[in-house]
Amino acid sequence: MIKGCIFDLDGTLVDSLKDLAVSTNHALEACGLAPHPIENYKQYVGNGVLKLVERALGEDHQDLFDQCLQEFMDYYKDHCFDYTAPYPGIKELVEDLHKEGIKLACVTNKPHTVAEVIVPKLFGDRFITTYGGCADYPKKPDITSLNLALNDIGLTKDECVFIGDSNVDIETGINASMKTIGCDWGFRGEAELKAAGATKIAYKAHDIKEYVDDWNK
Repeated sequence: MIKGCIFDLDGTLVDSLKDLAVSTNHALEACGLAPHPIENYKQYVGNGVLKLVERALGEDHQDLFDQCLQEFMDYYKDHCFDYTAPYPGIKELVEDLHKEGIKLACVTNKPHTVAEVIVPKLFGDRFITTYGGCADYPKKPDITSLNLALNDIGLTKDECVFIGDSNVDIETGINASMKTIGCDWGFRGEAELKAAGATKIAYKAHDIKEYVDDWNK
C-alpha cells in the first residue's frame, strides 16, 4: 500500500525554469559571457547548481566557474520567486493527497537553503520534510537524501513512490527499489522518462493521485 509520495521539486512540483535561466544568464553576463536561450536550460538543470553552472559555461570557460557560481547564488536567492509557481493542478493534488493521509516529502538537487524556503512558501506545511543539495550528502541519483526523507516520514521504500521529471529522478527511485512516476510536463519529457524506466507516466497532476489510488485498491 502506498502511504507516502516523495517529490522532486523543479520541473515536478514547480515550474522554475525561467528563474533558473534568468539567474544563470545574469551570472554569465557578469562574467562577460553571452546568455543562453531559456529553452536550453531544460538540458542544463536536474543535477544541482554546480552542474548547471558547469553546463552553462561550456568547456571553454570553466576557468570562470567560481565567479559564475557566486554570481548565480547571489542573484538567485533574491529572485527565486520572480516567475516560479506550481504547475497546473499541483496545489490541488497536494491537498487531495494530504486529505487522504498520504505523507509528503520533497527530495531535490536544488540547493537546500533555497528548497527549504520555496516548499513551505508555496505549499505551507503539507510537506513533512525537504532535502535539497548540500555538502552533507551526495546528490540524486544517490539515495542518501531519499533514505533520510523516508526516515523522517516514518515509512519504508515499499510504502512510497518517487515522483520526478527527469532520468535523474527515475534512477533515484530505481536505485532505492521504489515505484516511480515520471511527470511529462517537466523539463525532460516522456521519452526520457520511459527510457529511464519509470513505472508510470503522469500527463497531468491528477494522474498521480489516480495511480496511487489504483495501487491502493
